[in-house]
Amino acid sequence: MDYQENDIASLLPRYCEGSATPEEQKQVKAFMQASEENRRIVRQMEMLYLATDTARVLQQVDPEKAFAKTRKRMHGERKSGWWKWAQRIAAGLCLPLLAAFLVEYYANRHAAIPMLEARTNPGMTGSIVLPDSTIVYLNSETSLRYPASFSRGRERTVELEGEAYFEVKKEKGRRFIVCTPRQTQIEVTGTTFNVEAYETDDHITTTLMEGKVYFVYGQNPEKQRQELSPGEKLVYDPADEEAHLYPTDGKVETSWKDGRVVFDNTPLPEALRILEKRYGVKFILKNPSLKNAFTGTFTNQRLERILEYFKLSSHIRWCYVDGKDIAQQKTHIEIY
Repeated sequence: MDYQENDIASLLPRYCEGSATPEEQKQVKAFMQASEENRRIVRQMEMLYLATDTARVLQQVDPEKAFAKTRKRMHGERKSGWWKWAQRIAAGLCLPLLAAFLVEYYANRHAAIPMLEARTNPGMTGSIVLPDSTIVYLNSETSLRYPASFSRGRERTVELEGEAYFEVKKEKGRRFIVCTPRQTQIEVTGTTFNVEAYETDDHITTTLMEGKVYFVYGQNPEKQRQELSPGEKLVYDPADEEAHLYPTDGKVETSWKDGRVVFDNTPLPEALRILEKRYGVKFILKNPSLKNAFTGTFTNQRLERILEYFKLSSHIRWCYVDGKDIAQQKTHIEIY
């Protein structure tokens, strides 16, 4: 059975999901038999489906539409390496999750534990189900590293850089640990909480919705543990190694996972930072003396409409400026 290389990207999702027709299955098998490189592509796709609970993702995206862009990128690049191609296929499949689910192997005398990494693009969010059924929502520009399986009798440990909302599956006697930048971590049993821990930010923030967590910080061996109760937000300043607790209902801190932007007497700099993550842009505050605060809820509104709200309510002006952030290709907006 022959296959069309330009069509194989659209066949692989259905093949891995198990919904391909007999004829489509024959085409994929012919593709696999053509070379070892092709077989590795299919195995990589099957691993991505297993690791990221793709069945759930496919309920939220149109794979045919997503792969239309992938096929255009693939046109004229048949000689690309299998890994680059697999990444591009996954980029269409796993939107809004970024394609790069990287597999590494820890050197261990007893076993090699595969490590996976999920990432989100600027201005995009996504979700993933971990091997223990813990659900994690990822905010813009977030990276989560986790093992392909949690070994019995061991702590369940993941590594976060960015912002994520965790719904941790409770397992008696097995803590869930989120390692974050600046030698900090959150220890959990079965809990719902939000963590904001970008490497470039001045603070690390944890907001607890349900259950109980411990925020661990400081230099070894003088580690400190701060317990949080539901309705509390902890803000940690790595510069002076101080942690402060504040009461909150969590609406502002967790609205991003539902696609909403919520301000509750939110100062302008903080409001702009929330919008930067939501829309993948870069704000330039030309007038640092602006002390305005904002209250309001926005759902699926364009960024321009929110900025016009700022303008009408507080006489704050804004404009797009030329230039791109080289690393992230972000649009720049001046606030003055």
